[in-house]
Amino acid sequence: MKCKDTEWSAEGSKACKPRQLEYVQFSDPAAICIMTGTVILLAFIVAISVLFALNYNTPVVRSAGGPMCFLILGCLSLCSISVFFCFGKPTIVFCILRYTPFFLFGSVCLACLAVHSFKIICIFKIFAKLPILQRYWRKYHRSWLIISIVFFIQAAQLISGTILSPPEPYPDTFWYSDKYILRCYFFKNHKASLSSCVFLFILWLITLFFSYTGRNLPKNYNEVRAITFCMLQQILIWIFFATGYTIHHGKYLQIFSALAMLLSLYSYLFNYFISKCNIIIFKPEQNTQQYFQDLILDYSMQSSQLVAHHFYSCL
Repeated sequence: MKCKDTEWSAEGSKACKPRQLEYVQFSDPAAICIMTGTVILLAFIVAISVLFALNYNTPVVRSAGGPMCFLILGCLSLCSISVFFCFGKPTIVFCILRYTPFFLFGSVCLACLAVHSFKIICIFKIFAKLPILQRYWRKYHRSWLIISIVFFIQAAQLISGTILSPPEPYPDTFWYSDKYILRCYFFKNHKASLSSCVFLFILWLITLFFSYTGRNLPKNYNEVRAITFCMLQQILIWIFFATGYTIHHGKYLQIFSALAMLLSLYSYLFNYFISKCNIIIFKPEQNTQQYFQDLILDYSMQSSQLVAHHFYSCL
């Protein structure tokens, strides 16, 4: 007699016994630590948003992207929704919210950083030689157009995948005979799920390429260096997750997923925003137009005036 998926039978036994159901509960110490870390992350995001709003017209905030900074911070807070749904008994709603916000708004964050890196490269290396390109870029608001396209492409992939084949909980009975782990089957629709992951990876590659291309910009101008370091941290974090996914097969596998998401969000926050907050609060002498002009002068004495003009006109 074959037992059900949620039952098991010891060798020689004549009866099926119910398997023990396991999943990470909200009251689990590891889950509490990760959720506390997420709440702290949200507090940081609120504090940075207020600080940037109060110093909106300063060179540091403008060079960091101006209004784009608030979009990135908003997307980071929306990405954090996924962390909370990594715990508790999986349902269809939990499985959808466990990955969809992180994939969708994480794509927008990467698009913002990619566009900002490209714009910085243009300011320092292209606009001075081709001013018509700058007028074209500003006239048609290419930054926001590209970010909107990325958002709609990823949203279309995730929504279509959810409608055609929604992620759902399933009992993982492969690794243990006397218990089963309730997991979310995100890759039920392989094409939709894989396309979302590949799209996110392509955005990561584009962002890394543009940021690394600007590695020889002014010595003290660390915008693209911060983005490059953030992208490298991202890949290390997800290598850590893949390693944990390969080694561990118990219920705490979901802890690895939640921790990777949280570390990824902290990487964005600390690499890109904290250094700017440090300048605003503790080094106000570096938050002046004259300071940025001096950086540009040091970078290129021959074309300094042109570069400075394009730098401030594009912020």
